[in-house]
Amino acid sequence: MLRSYIDGNAPLPEMSKTTRQSWASFQRRARTNWGELIVDSVVDRLIPNGITVGGDNQSPAAKQAQQVWRDNRMAGVFKEWARYGMAFGQSYLTVWNGASTGNGNGVVITADSPETMIVVTDPLQHWKPKAALRVWRNQDECKDYAIVWTQFGWQQFTRPTYTRIELKIIPSKWLVNLAEGAWTTEGQPGSGALSATARPIPVVVYNNPGGHGDYETHIDLINRINSEILQRLVIQAMQAFRQRAITGGILPELDENGNKIDWAERFEPAPGALWNLDLGQEIWESSPADISGMLEACKDDIRALSAMTKTPLPMLMPENGNQSAEGAKATESGHLFRCMARLHEAKHGIEAAMDMALTLGDADLEDDDDRVEVSFENVQLITMTEKYAAALAAHNAGESTKSIQRNILGYSPDQITQDELDRAHEALLAASLPPVPTTVQETVQSAPGGGAPATPPGQQAPAGQQPQPRAPQPAPGSKKPALTQGGTQPGGKKSPGPKPAASPAATKPLAAK
Repeated sequence: MLRSYIDGNAPLPEMSKTTRQSWASFQRRARTNWGELIVDSVVDRLIPNGITVGGDNQSPAAKQAQQVWRDNRMAGVFKEWARYGMAFGQSYLTVWNGASTGNGNGVVITADSPETMIVVTDPLQHWKPKAALRVWRNQDECKDYAIVWTQFGWQQFTRPTYTRIELKIIPSKWLVNLAEGAWTTEGQPGSGALSATARPIPVVVYNNPGGHGDYETHIDLINRINSEILQRLVIQAMQAFRQRAITGGILPELDENGNKIDWAERFEPAPGALWNLDLGQEIWESSPADISGMLEACKDDIRALSAMTKTPLPMLMPENGNQSAEGAKATESGHLFRCMARLHEAKHGIEAAMDMALTLGDADLEDDDDRVEVSFENVQLITMTEKYAAALAAHNAGESTKSIQRNILGYSPDQITQDELDRAHEALLAASLPPVPTTVQETVQSAPGGGAPATPPGQQAPAGQQPQPRAPQPAPGSKKPALTQGGTQPGGKKSPGPKPAASPAATKPLAAK
């Protein structure tokens, strides 16, 4: 039943065994996939972004863990595992030996749901499996497979695909129906799926906080919303064909020749139709019903669903202009707490699965400190604007660059290492270049001879500095000295001095004399 609320196949409102097919088709339009929105609002915020072993992302064990992650496309497997857990209340990660599954000698990690797997857990520690059963079907081989794990070993079973069993499968008992029937053992029993020092049951259990799916306890509310949508659709469909009547008299049933009159054909509505009525007769048309109250009631139920599931209202109802700032902040805070609680549970599980994978791959894990750690982006910060605003605030508060990159910007260990290399390269490049003058004094000191540079023609000298004359440049290859005031020219001739300035009277216009 929970599967139907997440894949868009929720039970039809007001459905019965005698419902006609046409009415059932109309009812399907009233269903909205609320379960998927509720689950994905959290899953989309759980983003793995790096793997380290013992705090090192460059060690051989870390490289091996990163290869296992990449080969199994764990970014998608992790989200599938988390989605199963939030939909059904429990989900499983299974670590397989690639040789036993026909996928080479590597490690295979799969995500499983309670639809195809059942696990018996410790009554005191619900995350520790004591026994497990996994059932699957190979369509190409036309075979069903099953494997059973216990604390003492494991055994695989097989059988031909049973068509007759499929005919009596009950959706709510899918796993029971699929597992029943005659099975035969395949191969010898195994004495531990991993190794002598590893857990014999290679299954990691995710228990959703609360022990149920995120929308499981709110199914009645979802059904009520779907019923309200159906009622609104029915009213709208009926009002599309307004009822009409003729008042002011009774229309005759027979014409003057005794033939039955088809008034529906005579009064057929059309854009160019013209109806001729007797004197005193009028056409009455029903008025549409007001459905604004139904719309508001449906919106109120959606708001209740948002509050009960701690899902931001804009995700369920995008056009939400009437929500108060306090209400939006409270819902957002509840949503973030919900995300962090599920991330805490999922982080332990995915790290335990990666530990199993390295153990199965014969990785060299020397002590308990050499454990896999999977880092995640901060669930509270999603957009780049939020991240960099928080990073600036953390920097002003004195937080280190690595801490900001890891905890706020969501950098992976590889990205942090690469950023350090890029910063070192930029520092070396800056040190190899001459310093660029930034003030007038630095520009003067950097000029040849330490004096003020000559002012180019057509430009003004900087403020506070006298313009300097440009010395005449000798011809290429010549050693002709520059002329100096009161000096001598080459050949012993005295150079003329500066001309005396003209008196003010000499420069007066003629009209002023």
